[in-house]
Amino acid sequence: MEVVRVPEFSIYLADRPGELAGVLEALAAAGAKVTALSVVETVNGVDRKGLVRLIGEPAEAIRRVCESVADTGAGPVSESEVLVVSLGEHPGRFREVAVRLADERVNVRYLYQCPSMMGEGARFVLRVEDPAKAEEIVRDLTLPASGTETGLGGAAGAA
Repeated sequence: MEVVRVPEFSIYLADRPGELAGVLEALAAAGAKVTALSVVETVNGVDRKGLVRLIGEPAEAIRRVCESVADTGAGPVSESEVLVVSLGEHPGRFREVAVRLADERVNVRYLYQCPSMMGEGARFVLRVEDPAKAEEIVRDLTLPASGTETGLGGAAGAA
């Protein structure tokens, strides 16, 4: 199980066609590589917006693009430290991560799954109250031997 702390950028965009595409085009033009992306709709009364969360590199290029988009009326932009947890070929082990964090009283504010990179298998992005403590907890977890898990969060039955 691999875990790393990285910056995540969040920005609110108007709920209309082309807003997300514009941000992604600006990121590409800035040479930024997006490795994780989440978009959810938010509603505050009659005001609808899209909340975009993204991770990538170089972080400075992403920060500049998000700030420039915010200057055009989108926003606000926020930057948070999150954990990216790679579970290899054991995506069901995320249950164990969640239980262990709960046992240690670390609150998970939100999470989303993101694409694997270079064959590393399932990856999850987590925002937690205490990233350093959560990172230590996740690093202490060990994976079972290959083939001993169903991938659905439980152990495979004996034949």
